[in-house]
Amino acid sequence: MQIRPDTCIRYREIWYRFLLLCQIKQEKKFNYSLFDETRQLIYNYENKIFTKHIAWIDIMEHKKHTLLLGAHISIAGGLEQAIYRGESIDCTVIQIFTKNNRQWFAKPLTKESIHLFKKTWHNSTIQSVVAHACYLINLGSPNIETRKKSTKSLAQELSRCTQLGIPYLVLHPGSKGEMDEQQCLQQIAQQINVALESTPDNTTLLLETLAGQGSNLCYRFEQLAQIYQLSQHKNRLGICFDTCHVFTSGYDKTTERAYEAVWKKFDNILGLDLLKVIHVNDSKKPLGSRVDRHEHIGKGALGFETFRLLFNDNRFFDIPKILETPKENLADDLRNMQIIRKLITPENEKILE
Repeated sequence: MQIRPDTCIRYREIWYRFLLLCQIKQEKKFNYSLFDETRQLIYNYENKIFTKHIAWIDIMEHKKHTLLLGAHISIAGGLEQAIYRGESIDCTVIQIFTKNNRQWFAKPLTKESIHLFKKTWHNSTIQSVVAHACYLINLGSPNIETRKKSTKSLAQELSRCTQLGIPYLVLHPGSKGEMDEQQCLQQIAQQINVALESTPDNTTLLLETLAGQGSNLCYRFEQLAQIYQLSQHKNRLGICFDTCHVFTSGYDKTTERAYEAVWKKFDNILGLDLLKVIHVNDSKKPLGSRVDRHEHIGKGALGFETFRLLFNDNRFFDIPKILETPKENLADDLRNMQIIRKLITPENEKILE
């Protein structure tokens, strides 16, 4: 049944109060007295439709979420070993390479290895697995041979993710060398189209925000948006937001005002609906340096406030957040995760299981 507030004058006031309530919640300025007043009005008028909507608001306000936090984990000894390692430090998400990162290609996955990985994952507390593409891939390369190998390698990585049931593959889109920027962005989009056309549609390719070091592109939201707009497979593209890269590329988010401004710009240019994964890294280098050097949480130029804002932002509760901070062993990841958990407010601790 459709809600038609104009059919009855006495319900018009309720309708506008309801819309105002939704707007207040969206802006995170929730007024509980208004909520109670509106609820009572609705009950008094005995309007079952609106009562259902208030019940829905109650559910959303108290909905439980899982803290989707983890790290990039080694696959040494087998893909399934990454699941065990992630669980050992209480990860709820992990990121992996599905093959040796120093090689363009890998032997096909066996049925046994696929089954073992899926079974181990299914029986674990890991809720999501994200893959990262090989760093050798450069879809923007002016070298024809490198470009061909990059596209073929990307297609293989997408296929491996599909076989393993991994929903997201993160990619560093490419660097231009001496090529013109616009030409390079067009080439990257074209090669992504080729790779996606040759693979099943089970895995979404995530373009990562880069720092802009050297001749790397995709350090501006506009560059990522251009690749997206040129894509023939928009339904299979998303964004991976790296906190370190975005900061050193020139987007400040170390204060609440700056933080909100960055996400507003991201939403205006790309859209928050494209955000699928966040890489959680502090930065050794300052704002706008365009140098990619990750640091432990709170020890770099971003500081604790950036991560306090991020992990208490309910817009991103259901987005996997993955550490790529320096480490010698899993204890370093565990330490950073513990620091992050301490930044979550008591109110949000009740919501994030």
